[in-house]
Amino acid sequence: MPLGTRLVAVLTVRPERDRAARLMVEDPLPAGFEIESPTLLASGDVAALDWLALDTVAEHTEFRTDRFRAAVDWRGPDRFRLAYLLRATMPGDFAHPAASVLDMYRPAFRAQTAPGRVWVGDAG
Repeated sequence: MPLGTRLVAVLTVRPERDRAARLMVEDPLPAGFEIESPTLLASGDVAALDWLALDTVAEHTEFRTDRFRAAVDWRGPDRFRLAYLLRATMPGDFAHPAASVLDMYRPAFRAQTAPGRVWVGDAG
């Protein structure tokens, strides 16, 4: 992808069973990417992303330089979706770490995505 490309990262969590849980969702960023406009999602102003049908379930979100985090209180078998904006800021071939979800009070209940790779080309 070209340097400067803006992306929407979408995290979909599907509970294994109908059980109340306090979840921590974490998505580490690949090197060469930065979260863009964290206040857009932190403020709940996601009108630009209404096509995603996002759920406003996060009790707390953190937009760090190397990761996105959200705390979610959830009960039920239905899935929920979280999203944030990011931008490719450095050219290179980067490892894309796995995203994860963890039940904060029952750490044996956890899941993660597959890791991957992402290539960012020089704009010039």
